[in-house]
Amino acid sequence: MKKIITLVIVSSLLLQSGALFAKERQGAQLEITKTDGTEKKGELIGVKQDSTLILESPSRIGASIDVSEVKIIKTVKGAYTGTGFLLGLFVGGAIGAAIGYGIGSYQSSSGLLGNYSEVVGAEAGGIIGGLAGSFLGAVIGSSTHKYETFQIEGKSQEQIKAVLRILRTQARFPDYQ
Repeated sequence: MKKIITLVIVSSLLLQSGALFAKERQGAQLEITKTDGTEKKGELIGVKQDSTLILESPSRIGASIDVSEVKIIKTVKGAYTGTGFLLGLFVGGAIGAAIGYGIGSYQSSSGLLGNYSEVVGAEAGGIIGGLAGSFLGAVIGSSTHKYETFQIEGKSQEQIKAVLRILRTQARFPDYQ
């Protein structure tokens, strides 16, 4: 039981360590497709009345893009690394504990650890399964992103202003004019 509590404490510290070293606010990651077919990718720094200011990746050069030249704007939502880690930890731990318990109950008849074989097997299986599951969950979670797509070309001025208001809330500097 102490091992499980220790594992929960260590994993919660790992998940919260990012908040301890938090930097300034980051803007949303954008993928902008212009009307001429070219694409720009970068962090949204600010939104003006008729343009967006992004910090292009990977060059880290600022670019102002006029809204009249934009066809589609995609915002890339963050990855689900933490959620994947936790789901993997619990699912992998549960499956590992069940397998370990089954192996332990099989070996309890041989008398190696006596009546404790099932408990030791469940603990060992839970720890191994939890570690493997959390690693796999974090990898899968970090590779999944959610996109929100805004069609700009062909929209009315009111619809474009509504999109720009939404984007302004996701910018690094929301009050940028």
